[in-house]
Amino acid sequence: MRHGRALRLAGAALTFTAALGLTACGSDGGKDDGKGKGASAASPSGDAAGAPSADDAKPQDKGDACGPGDLTVEARKAPGGRLLLVATNTGGKPCTAYGFPFLRFDQDQATAGVAEESKPKAPVKVAPGKAAYAGVTPTAADGSGGPGRDVKKLSVTFQTAGGDPLPGDPAAPALPGGSLHVDDQARATYWVDGETAALKG
Repeated sequence: MRHGRALRLAGAALTFTAALGLTACGSDGGKDDGKGKGASAASPSGDAAGAPSADDAKPQDKGDACGPGDLTVEARKAPGGRLLLVATNTGGKPCTAYGFPFLRFDQDQATAGVAEESKPKAPVKVAPGKAAYAGVTPTAADGSGGPGRDVKKLSVTFQTAGGDPLPGDPAAPALPGGSLHVDDQARATYWVDGETAALKG
């Protein structure tokens, strides 16, 4: 009798354990489903994290646009207190100097203005060994740019064919004499194919 009762109790215990196991599996399954949903929800997020990388890579394909890797930029003193930017193609293939240089002085967030009247009929194609030019007028002759300030650093960012700034570090030509007086009306010309055109006007 005791032996039979022990068997019945053992059987009941096994049945109870199995029931608990099924309940636990069902519960875990729910959690797994939840995790699955979470993972699938996180997956687009992960894909989205990957997508910006792909998007970020797209601007790197700059086409034929000139950039700091293709050109060496020099800032030369010019008549009338102006600067002449000379961007010489030191690479092995032609590139195109689109638009105008985005100029920043010291730690400025905003770029200098542009002289729209200097826009050429077509962007300047720069062969190896040749240069594109841009003039910089650091202050307004009529004093409309305010008192101004002395700056010690100049950064030059090139444009893509679509007019966006090229990614990466800008060129940083040394300023003649180590400093330049600029005001709020500082502006640059478009890239052109000669010094005369860059300093015209």
